[in-house]
Amino acid sequence: MNFTEILDSPATYDQLDPTRFRDRLAGLADQCQRAWDQGLQLSLPKSYAAVDKVVVAGMGGSAIGGALLTDLLAPESAPPVFVCRDYSLPRHADERALVIVSSYSGNTEESLSAFHQARMRGCKILCITSGGKLGEHAFAEGYPVFTVDYSGEPRTALGYALLAPLAALQRLKLVRDQQEQVEEAIAVLRSRINDLGEDVPTARNGAKSLACMVHGKIVVIYGAGLLKSAAYRWKAQINENAKGWAFAEEMPEANHSSVVGYPTPDPSGRIAIVMLASPFLHPRTLKRYQATGELLRQVGVPYSMTEGRGTFPLAHLLSSIVMGDYTSYYLGLLNGIDPSPTNAIDFLKARLAQRQ
Repeated sequence: MNFTEILDSPATYDQLDPTRFRDRLAGLADQCQRAWDQGLQLSLPKSYAAVDKVVVAGMGGSAIGGALLTDLLAPESAPPVFVCRDYSLPRHADERALVIVSSYSGNTEESLSAFHQARMRGCKILCITSGGKLGEHAFAEGYPVFTVDYSGEPRTALGYALLAPLAALQRLKLVRDQQEQVEEAIAVLRSRINDLGEDVPTARNGAKSLACMVHGKIVVIYGAGLLKSAAYRWKAQINENAKGWAFAEEMPEANHSSVVGYPTPDPSGRIAIVMLASPFLHPRTLKRYQATGELLRQVGVPYSMTEGRGTFPLAHLLSSIVMGDYTSYYLGLLNGIDPSPTNAIDFLKARLAQRQ
């Protein structure tokens, strides 16, 4: 079968996606709504509103929400948001910092390390978790916990990783009212998911078509501004869902380094580029995308530009992300593998457990 026949055949999904990973992708809009509603009801100490910075500590699918939040809130008059993907918190995480420890399982060792450091430094702490050791410690010591009531892979819990901290910041009045923006984003997300589902044929399905274009290639995703961390999300989703090599580049920085390496060695047939665009990006960055496309054509590297949808930034962010989620899913199917398992990560966890 050719690529179109593979992706449009119900048998492909029955054979390669036995846990129905596709249903968890399709549930993102509902998940965002639940996370937002639950976050607005979260009980937080009044002292938490007196912070001057926010640090989101987490790894993998739990950390990406903090990175996206950083990009989303960068233009606003809000406390700066930093992301800690490590065992050690940055030095500026002090008693004036709100540290949001995000760990879907509650057992991520880097996140647990960050939690204990935040406790020792007197930081304000909020935990987002389904339970585990993090939940136990937080409840025992009286810290507020956003309990994630969801069963699935951590990377499919993006609604909780992004909307829960955003709702908490609104609850503390650290950001302006986000209700209108969230409502639009969820509506746009539902529409885009309907356009990208497995029942939509490849001829009308942007994610299936893009998966066909990048199949067999190392994918490099370009993002900027609002979509800088969205590019990293695309990269991670291709790594985990398609079990493939992918990298993320930030624009306009890539125009000051990476482009020089385009011609050598001959990259044609081995590399594909995806550019994430939005009218919320700087106009000069969008012009740089066009000029970069000219360079790519000169060296025979295929590229595609995908644009977010909606009126507000959050809709553009989430609609860009879900395009990457589905593209990576279909790419996994074209690779003949189940998108759900992450055996390499399980291997590393087991090895590290032996070396306590």
